[in-house]
Amino acid sequence: LNTFTAIRMSEEPTPETKPVSEITPTIDMPASALDKAMEKQMDEQMVKQKKADELRAQEVFIQKPTGRHRCMNCDWEYDEDKGDVAVIGGQIAAGTVFLDLPSNWRCPTCRASKDSFEAISIEIPGFEVNQGYGFGGNSLSGDEKSGLVFGGLAVMAVLMIAGYGLS
Repeated sequence: LNTFTAIRMSEEPTPETKPVSEITPTIDMPASALDKAMEKQMDEQMVKQKKADELRAQEVFIQKPTGRHRCMNCDWEYDEDKGDVAVIGGQIAAGTVFLDLPSNWRCPTCRASKDSFEAISIEIPGFEVNQGYGFGGNSLSGDEKSGLVFGGLAVMAVLMIAGYGLS
């Protein structure tokens, strides 16, 4: 029989470490023992797969709407804060939500229908279940987090330079 033992690189061999032949089925085993060993390994694999699927299900990022919609034909963007009054012939006032636009409204650039627009949203990094923790930093987008970090560095630099000016 094979008497090699299965150990990890960080472990020292111990007397209770099982030989590989007890873990991995071999051809020398009887058919019933081989079936039991294979079934045990399949059950372990299913448990691992279930845990991995649960973690993947939590890996949902929040999509934060920006209030802008992009025409898929010409890339013109409708901004709800501005409306389309800046465009020649535009009659939609600023603050009009995209869903409230009339059904016959068309893209001012390419005349595509309202159905040809897609909402522009930003993805907030991090797991959805963690968004409520912290001081509100978990619900910031990547650009907003970068702005806070580099803005803080700029404020510290100004304070240091101002400190030198006092002396």
